Amino acid sequence: MKWDAADLPTYFEAKDFVDTVCIPLVPVKLSNKEESVKLASNQQTLQIIAKEVERNFTGRVLLSPTYTYIQNESRQAEKERLNQWVEIMFKEDFNHIFFLTFDLKWKKEEKGMNGTLLWLQASTLENHQTETTKKWIQEQTSQVNELIRSFW
Repeated sequence: MKWDAADLPTYFEAKDFVDTVCIPLVPVKLSNKEESVKLASNQQTLQIIAKEVERNFTGRVLLSPTYTYIQNESRQAEKERLNQWVEIMFKEDFNHIFFLTFDLKWKKEEKGMNGTLLWLQASTLENHQTETTKKWIQEQTSQVNELIRSFW
């Protein structure tokens, strides 16, 4: 289920069965055109993967709103904010919390995070409609699915 008006009523009806939340972590930066475009493309790709994971596990997984942060800010401070957000939003209702990201810098902060970090290797994808891109996204989604299943 997704964090949207159509899925949330179903979530509240089936709340006892939904034990996992996936939270996409997306950096933003507007001071450099090339970097901004790359981050925006990565965000689109991560959203596609996250939606596919949710679709594959509908009834068990809630796809959270994206957690957005400034790219060059301290990850330690951001980790504290993220943990606080997770505690308020999700900690009581979910047994498994997964953070999905392409940002390798989160690996240094993984210890002490209130959830499991699933770091995905980013790829420079300019067109999300090509067969090569669709195949790569499917491979990434399959790997994430397997990781999540291993925690159940």
